[in-house]
Amino acid sequence: MSRASVTGRYAGPVSRALAAAIDVGVVLASYSVGVGILGFLSRALLDVSLEEGTGVVATLALLAWGAVYLAAGTAVAGRTIGKAVVGLKVVSRDGRPVRPRACLVRVLVLPLSTSFFAIGLLLIVLRRDHRALHDLLARTAVVYDWGDRPAQLPGPLAAYLRAHDAG
Repeated sequence: MSRASVTGRYAGPVSRALAAAIDVGVVLASYSVGVGILGFLSRALLDVSLEEGTGVVATLALLAWGAVYLAAGTAVAGRTIGKAVVGLKVVSRDGRPVRPRACLVRVLVLPLSTSFFAIGLLLIVLRRDHRALHDLLARTAVVYDWGDRPAQLPGPLAAYLRAHDAG
């Protein structure tokens, strides 16, 4: 049975959605743990409660933490935890490692991709290269990248993809 490597192919909408769901979970869990630790330390050391600053401040802090998580993970490793679990990597449009500036642009433009009925994310389904609006503006792409691990498609699926030149 022949096998074809998937590394380097554009990541599709299902794998990107799964990675995003994992990342949302990681951001929410790490934020909750951080707030819990900070709340404990502020009560124990300063006798100050963080309960009074909830609402808008907490929402902005969560969004800021999510932006830092996305930008830092992508700038340092080319991937977040969710992307690593699914086997995805963010690269520049020509396949080179993504630059920190492009990571920042991706994060800053992400709200634009998700607003207006997520029309910017719909491009992942509509475009052959599966690039969302934030990928287009940052000149990046999300590809399958399993590093040293051989992730391969089964022979029949690889043959189908070759026959239909799907990516």
